[in-house]
Order: sequence, then structure tokens, then C-alpha cells
Amino acid sequence: MKLHRVLVVSALAACLSVPVAFAAPQDKDDKMEKKEKHPEIRECIKQLEKTKWDLEHKAASDFHGHKVMAIKSIDEAIMHLREGMAADKD
Repeated sequence: MKLHRVLVVSALAACLSVPVAFAAPQDKDDKMEKKEKHPEIRECIKQLEKTKWDLEHKAASDFHGHKVMAIKSIDEAIMHLREGMAADKD
């Protein structure tokens, strides 16, 4: 369970560090372009998907079932992020 929490917290921490790159447009042309509504969330989804792939293909063992639990948690987090973006399309 401890490994599961570490993996999920690490993935989420990586996601939370992404918004700095999207903080402000670089010039006026960027402002004119249609902005994506949630670039940070999309980047988090990409990072979570990469973390899941790494767990599935690179992790040495199943860590007594904790790897499977971590992958399920990542899937759930991705689902919630996508549902949140879909709910904000109104």
C-alpha cells in the first residue's frame, strides 16, 4: 500500500509542476490563437499514461499486488480528469 501511495503521489506531483510552463502566453500572437481550455490537465493525463506504461512494462515485479493497485488508481485518476474536462465544456 505504501508503494501505491508513493507512485500515485509522485505522478500527481509531476502533474502539478506542469502549470508553470503554461503560466502566461509568450506574445500577442499566442493570445490571438484559440487557447485550449485545460492544457495542464491534458499534460497531467499524458504523464499519468506514461507512468502507467512504465509500471506495466518496466517495473521489476508486482510489488505484492501494489503495482496492480497503483495502475488501477492511475486509471481512476485519468477517468476523473477526463470527466472533469467534459463537465467544463458547457
